[in-house]
Amino acid sequence: MAVILTIEDDPRFARLAAKVLRAAGHTVLHAGTALDGLRLAEQPEVEIVLLDMDLPDLDGKVAAASLRTRLTGRGVPIVAVTARDDGVARRLALGFGCDGFIAKPIDTRAFPHQVVSYLVEGK
Repeated sequence: MAVILTIEDDPRFARLAAKVLRAAGHTVLHAGTALDGLRLAEQPEVEIVLLDMDLPDLDGKVAAASLRTRLTGRGVPIVAVTARDDGVARRLALGFGCDGFIAKPIDTRAFPHQVVSYLVEGK
């Protein structure tokens, strides 16, 4: 299964996402800030990044662009995970360098499949 990095400042959501993804057989790394996430993203085993677009330390645009630069050539998808579920938020996330978008609150049954779909699309 996949090694998934979640960059999420809400501890409740981070725990829920990790629980759901681990139950599906994935390994989950977690960063509570964008800066910690940028450091963890450099680990070669990371296969996908789930990025909260509303982090306290870096704007989502800056975090996504920084991740995109650090992950260049590795084929690691970056998926925005945010409570702002509208067409504008989706377009912005994709424009900032994200490969996809998952809205919060998540459907815990569908979430692992949504995440894996971005891995499959990238291959």
